[in-house]
Amino acid sequence: MSTTTDAREERGRQLARVTQIKRAGRRWVVPSQSQPAERYLVDVEASACTCPDYEERHNTCKHQHAVLFWIAWGRDVGADGSVTETITVKRKTYRQESWSLYNASQVHEREYAERLLRTLCAGLPQPPRRPGAGRKPRPVAAAAFAAVMKVFTTLSSRRAQSDLRDSVARGHLGSVDHFNSISNFLADPASTEILTSLVEESAAPLRVIENGQFTIDSTGFSTVTYDRWFDQKHGQLHAQHPWVKLHVMVGTATHAVTGARVSSEGDCPQLPALLARTRVHHDVREVSADKAYSSVDNHEVLESLGVEAYIPFKENAVVNLKSPIWSRHLCDFLLNRDKFLPHYHRRSNVETAFSMIKAKFGGAVLSRRPVAQVNEGAGQARGS
Repeated sequence: MSTTTDAREERGRQLARVTQIKRAGRRWVVPSQSQPAERYLVDVEASACTCPDYEERHNTCKHQHAVLFWIAWGRDVGADGSVTETITVKRKTYRQESWSLYNASQVHEREYAERLLRTLCAGLPQPPRRPGAGRKPRPVAAAAFAAVMKVFTTLSSRRAQSDLRDSVARGHLGSVDHFNSISNFLADPASTEILTSLVEESAAPLRVIENGQFTIDSTGFSTVTYDRWFDQKHGQLHAQHPWVKLHVMVGTATHAVTGARVSSEGDCPQLPALLARTRVHHDVREVSADKAYSSVDNHEVLESLGVEAYIPFKENAVVNLKSPIWSRHLCDFLLNRDKFLPHYHRRSNVETAFSMIKAKFGGAVLSRRPVAQVNEGAGQARGS
């Protein structure tokens, strides 16, 4: 079995553990990991799935693996208590040294996070103070440290006070401000660029490990706000949670977030900006992405920068006489699938990054104000 297949099997196992898979007739409904509102239909008998990965490869995807694990673990139970199907799956084992390193990283996670964050915040410039502007402002480094640690602890600003006092005792922070100061920093639009820069600076030292291969995607986080309204025309009550959308570019070797932006805009327009931010610290040689990023502008931007594009084309894509670059990439995609697919499937690394972020912080942001929700999303990208 190939390494790629093993990776899909492992992601399917994790997906079966953390999501609710339901039966719909002869098919199964599996939630998407990156898009919480998206659902894919898996037909076990036909070995088929409606996800983009299966559409590209026509081979077993992580959603099919997830259903097989779900069944194997006895979760498909009939009304009489009998399991409808049993599948034996060989358990993957790991060397003992790997577990030792994993255990050490978890035991010292907080310590490492504080030391790294203190170093990153020390490099933040302090804005010049206007003459006669009142009392001396809180140093930006201290305010950013407190805000990121608040997000890292997944606590409210009030409950995070004890953890921040521990940071003071360990010498990482000078003093603890009032909890409202943390909330005000997160709600300040000027904080967005500061937090985003911390994300990118934290990944900069890893450029010696990265191999020039990067991938881009987005994921959603629900908010604590709740909208409810009555549709007078249809006589129905509607409700929804607004979502915050995190767009990231990550390195396929380290899964480090090299560029981040929180925006409700579509995926496609985000590629040039995230690519530009990543290239500040990293040598980008190729980018893989899904069909949502397939556009003439994106292909031309990547070509102009000497970056190989591994982005699949939609079924209705045709040769564009006004864009030779788009046309050439389309022909390469259609005629050289064997070369294209191994590079394209590095895109799954961004799903791993999202999985790590949500395993740590959950699938929601706690802030109530819109700007604070954006900044909290950026803080989660840094905290991972």
